Amino acid sequence: MFVIDLDAERREVQYPHGIPVRLGGEQFLFPAELPAEALDPLLSDELDLVGLLGEVIESADGDAGVSEVIAALFRRPSLPRKFLGAVRETYAILLLEQYEDFTKQRPSVGDYVRLTTGLARVYGVELGKLFRSADSSENASETSNPTSPATTTDSTPEASGSAPGSQDSSASDG
Repeated sequence: MFVIDLDAERREVQYPHGIPVRLGGEQFLFPAELPAEALDPLLSDELDLVGLLGEVIESADGDAGVSEVIAALFRRPSLPRKFLGAVRETYAILLLEQYEDFTKQRPSVGDYVRLTTGLARVYGVELGKLFRSADSSENASETSNPTSPATTTDSTPEASGSAPGSQDSSASDG
């Protein structure tokens, strides 16, 4: 028996043609599996989100609030523009030839937030864990639980109706 079986059923089986997302009456297909390269813009040294989060946590002794985040952002005034650029670059990687049509829909910040949240859920990616430093992931307390296959089943939708932009997740049919 394998501990990790990379040949096991993947999201391509659930979404063989991609993850459908509706925006502005158009359908866009995101890849069934999140390509690792799609995270490169967000994890770039130039953007330094990991450094920002480390600074915020350090300045607040691990109990960071909104004021610490805002203070850290003011120390990096070009960060919001760089971050938006990284988000756009990530979507360009994910959508490839559909990206130009996607941007013609003029997605709002809220659209990007909802789409990113929905895709993270479908892909089974927890964004907070991506940016956690190595020492913050070490936890020897009695309340920590080992990762098991059972812990990922709740975060991965079983049916394509759970995809972002589905009838259940849209606020209005327009």
